[in-house]
Amino acid sequence: MKIFSSLLIILYLITVSSSIAFAKETKYNHNSITIAEVKEEVNFKVLVPKKVPEEWTLEIKTRNNKEGNLSSIRLNYMDENDKSLMLGIEEKKVSKKAISQLEEEFSEGDKIKLNDVPAYYQEWANSGKTLNGKKISGGLLTWIQDETYVQMDSSSLSKDGMVEIARTIR
Repeated sequence: MKIFSSLLIILYLITVSSSIAFAKETKYNHNSITIAEVKEEVNFKVLVPKKVPEEWTLEIKTRNNKEGNLSSIRLNYMDENDKSLMLGIEEKKVSKKAISQLEEEFSEGDKIKLNDVPAYYQEWANSGKTLNGKKISGGLLTWIQDETYVQMDSSSLSKDGMVEIARTIR
């Protein structure tokens, strides 16, 4: 898990802080598939934050399983210049029998009550340090909601900022 966390840190280091505001309309980038299109293709409940900064744009990445069916999605919220990843949210279906195994796997972090389910936060190993003039913050926030496995990551938002957005996910 620590190796995975370290790899994610490298991928998300170039970011800036932003305040959270109600989004009026989702702005997609790179001719991304839309939330509505994704909901038609997956066999799990797609969960989307209702409260993100309005200047952020969204790009949705998808992953297929061996049979060619859409098995997971990743919501990449980018800054207004489409240069820095502000927040990533990965989602996939999880079976009831796998829930306890997954919860045990990520229970090492700080336990948080989130949308009436337990969530776990793990801070990045280099959180608080500065890289390329930008302070690294954030980490991984993981939980299961409506049989959907959700893993949120950010290197620019604080733990509180991530939790604030996560609480709006429906």
